[in-house]
Amino acid sequence: MNAHCTKLHLFMDGELSEADAEGFRHHLPRCPGCEGGLRDLLQLELLAARALGAGVAEQPVEQPRSNVVALGAWVRRNARVVAPLAMAASLCAVMVPRMMPAPEVPAVVFLENQSTRALEGRVSHARADQWRRYVPMRGNGNASGAEASEALAPTPLPLRPLAEMEERKEFRGIVAAYVLHGQWQQAQAVLVREPASLARDNDLAVVALHDSRFQDALNLLDPVVRAEPAHAQALWNRGLALYGLKQYDRSARDFEQVAALGEPGWSDEARGRVDEARAQAQRQRGTSAP
Repeated sequence: MNAHCTKLHLFMDGELSEADAEGFRHHLPRCPGCEGGLRDLLQLELLAARALGAGVAEQPVEQPRSNVVALGAWVRRNARVVAPLAMAASLCAVMVPRMMPAPEVPAVVFLENQSTRALEGRVSHARADQWRRYVPMRGNGNASGAEASEALAPTPLPLRPLAEMEERKEFRGIVAAYVLHGQWQQAQAVLVREPASLARDNDLAVVALHDSRFQDALNLLDPVVRAEPAHAQALWNRGLALYGLKQYDRSARDFEQVAALGEPGWSDEARGRVDEARAQAQRQRGTSAP
């Protein structure tokens, strides 16, 4: 659901501005929810007209009793416009994916146009998992002002590519886009709908890491690594989860495995995280020593 989805009744009642109405008309063919809602409202009016034994054009306008009943007057005034629009939306939803090649998802969706990243974890979608130097969301002492600003204010997420990925059921891409843009609730909602897979469990773990639910993340990632021992994203994220649980030696071992995979950028950062985890483990042993 996006902002347009809340405007169906306003559109049907003719209460949108011309610009908003035009935006909704562009949105309608790409939104199964709004398309279905429009069909349901039209069907409701037709059934009501038949039950009263009168044609749509001859049906008297009654005082509105609810938001749905209030649509009757608009539907009757605009039946010649709405019916073709609903039909066009239905045909477009069916025909466009079959007739048109899959459009290229723009770089801004996966923040490929940025030189740094604000996400510490690694999602499963390949384009969203390109290495860039990590700059925490709140900045750090080593980040320049420009880098901190870029991390704090990512480019707004465009909605049309999300709609197109939704049509193609590219759940991993949608989840990655939401996660990269900090829209965690939306990412969680899509993950609930995504079919079970190692990739989905990895991405669920990324959400858990964001919420500092390190044990939940570990529970998700252990089976992924058992099933696929060289799963780079799961190893990286498990290293983060173990670090959050203060199991520094185990964290270092996972990052060592990532470093050994030889991924550009990721391997070097993993080596730095190995050193950090080992240093923490040494401090931990020193603190616990009698």
